[in-house]
Amino acid sequence: MSEMDREATLGGRALKVFLVGVPNVGKSVFFNRLTGVNAIVSNYPGTTVEVTRGLASLNGTKVEVTDLPGTYSLGCLSEDQEVTVRAIIKEKPDVIVNVADASRLEQSLALTIQLLELNVPIVMALNQVDFAKKRGLNVNHEALSELLGIPVIPTVATKGINVREVLEVAIKSTLEARRGGEAGHTVESGYGRRRRFRHGQLGREIAILPRLGHRRRVEYSSLVESRVRKLERAFAGYLVGSVVTPRILAEWALEGDAKAVEAAIGGSLPGWLAAEIDAVRRELEWTLGENSSVVMAKERFALAGWITRQVMRRERTKATLQEKLDNFLLSYQTGFPILVLILMGMFALVFLGGGVLERGIAGFFESYVTPLVEWLIGYTWVELVMKAVSSSASQFYGDIVARVVELMAGQFFPIQTLAKYFVVDGLLTGIEAALSVALPYVVTFYLALALLEDTGYLSRIAYLTDLVLHKFGLHGKSIIPLVSALGCNVPAIMSTRILESRKQRVIVTFLITLLPCSARTAVILGAAGYYGGLQYALAIYFVIIGLVALLSIVLSKVIPGESPSMLMEMPPYRVPTWSSLFSKTWIRTREFFKVALPFIVAGSLLLALLEAFNLVTPVLYASAGFMSDVLGLPSITSVTLMYGLLRKEMAIETLLVISNLKLGVSELSLFMTPMQIFIYALVVALYFPCVATFAVIAREFNLKTALLVSLTTIISAILIGAGVYHVYLAISPLAPEPLITLLVNWWTLTS
Repeated sequence: MSEMDREATLGGRALKVFLVGVPNVGKSVFFNRLTGVNAIVSNYPGTTVEVTRGLASLNGTKVEVTDLPGTYSLGCLSEDQEVTVRAIIKEKPDVIVNVADASRLEQSLALTIQLLELNVPIVMALNQVDFAKKRGLNVNHEALSELLGIPVIPTVATKGINVREVLEVAIKSTLEARRGGEAGHTVESGYGRRRRFRHGQLGREIAILPRLGHRRRVEYSSLVESRVRKLERAFAGYLVGSVVTPRILAEWALEGDAKAVEAAIGGSLPGWLAAEIDAVRRELEWTLGENSSVVMAKERFALAGWITRQVMRRERTKATLQEKLDNFLLSYQTGFPILVLILMGMFALVFLGGGVLERGIAGFFESYVTPLVEWLIGYTWVELVMKAVSSSASQFYGDIVARVVELMAGQFFPIQTLAKYFVVDGLLTGIEAALSVALPYVVTFYLALALLEDTGYLSRIAYLTDLVLHKFGLHGKSIIPLVSALGCNVPAIMSTRILESRKQRVIVTFLITLLPCSARTAVILGAAGYYGGLQYALAIYFVIIGLVALLSIVLSKVIPGESPSMLMEMPPYRVPTWSSLFSKTWIRTREFFKVALPFIVAGSLLLALLEAFNLVTPVLYASAGFMSDVLGLPSITSVTLMYGLLRKEMAIETLLVISNLKLGVSELSLFMTPMQIFIYALVVALYFPCVATFAVIAREFNLKTALLVSLTTIISAILIGAGVYHVYLAISPLAPEPLITLLVNWWTLTS
């Protein structure tokens, strides 16, 4: 077909290709091979499930490729399933590429059987045929194509084998369907005529599924098929568009998936139809003694198993390397010690490797970027003048007078001073904070996560930890976000997308905001550990772990929604490719910058505004009573909590700066007792998550959830901090903290 014919057939727009398949079949690798790294990752509207889109071109035809979340079936019983169904219904793809795993063909075909019910051209990419052959599994793709009535192309996505060919066949199938239209649907029952074909060295009789348009018609056992057809006739009068057929509506209704049916018909079912569906379901369940959804799942897997037996030849092989590794890695005796070592290695990569990068970035900004910007705005020579005046005043009148003279001298250069506040302290500090989070910790974490994904070990981690985490209302998959939170909360919350249900994601997100990230660890060790001793730092960790365990149990009972049982297949072990690792890391890091950078810079500018217009002192007056009476802390600590919104370690850094300005000391131990430092570090570790974390929660869920999480952490911090302080006073009624706080507040507010 000429390029002009292609444009005419598609109406001048890009061809819509959807990638659909069960989890761990290599869809993301397939997608990256087609589109490269120029992809757009976004949540599907109204959900928190990630959808990836990208553009490709083949022989002059523009193609928009959409990678839908992995799902085991079509329906709306979970959020990822619902996204797949709604995307197919609303966006009406021109063709669906069903990515199947040759080594797990039966599981993949259960989804394929449902896709065949849609009125959309289907092309199957039979992926990982190389791995299947290593396991002694040989799939006759030509026989499979004949059985299903759709093109089946064997592929190895990791090596790029036949990936472009799949796209070429998909384009060809779409254009042919557009030119000729679909053939009329047939309704004959049974598996139709029989045909012989060669499968390796064996000749077999193969039952061919009846045709339904350009593909084979799916039929179940007579008992189930009669109920499906009865409901199919009931739905025949509905105009459900060009994608969904009355047949699949009948199957959804029989399974009790009302949400999928309503999404397809665009509203609620009429009373008479709902009554008929309920009657048919009850009749089927009474006859077979099982839930109708279970019956339908068994029917599909039985048919998938039958098809698999017709097209797959198994050879006797020795135990594969994967089987040997799984016997070792999935055993609780040997698997848990290895898991601990791997998680420690991952944490070391994120925390230690990220720390090295962070110091390098901070040093680069301090040595080169900040001086350059100050010179460009004209503040460098102003600073020299102010330092010269301050130095002269210090020699004759002392440091206090020198500080006053320096502040007065700054009033003669208002433009340069304001530019310094907003450009350097606001804008530049915000950008530096974002880079010091993103590049060191987000990049290293996403690189580690991609490594776990591509090697296939991520599923093994979830399997090992599922039994323990279930006692706290969590799934095994939760271990990855929870461990990564010790490095940085932002990528940890974004990684909750691997969890099946919204309820699980919300619970884990709550817990992540309480776990000490690298910045909070700096506060805990730099304040409580350094000034109070190791016992104070360990006590904070003990309190946080106890709070996380308690909150996990409470939230699992309070938050509405279901936590589906973890259904996970063990993907094969693979040697990851650098292109796949870097592609995943780049796409995810880019999404972080889009979300977090604006909020961090805005927060930094707001703090610069408070500092520029001397709004710090009113805050000290307003908070003095609350901080001293409730938490037993000096009023100057309240201001530092505001700076901690940007980055937690900035709280302690700001406290040292303000104490030097207001009290003339730069050691916490000179105006706070070890118990006060302990309470301060505990409150900083628990209260409001940083601005970047707040922004990610709002993006991943909504603003209401972000505010609720923030309010919960603030209340928890105040209650626990106040509880520790007043229990301490009850045990030690002659404790010096109240008197010390009174004296420090008096000196701070009168100086």
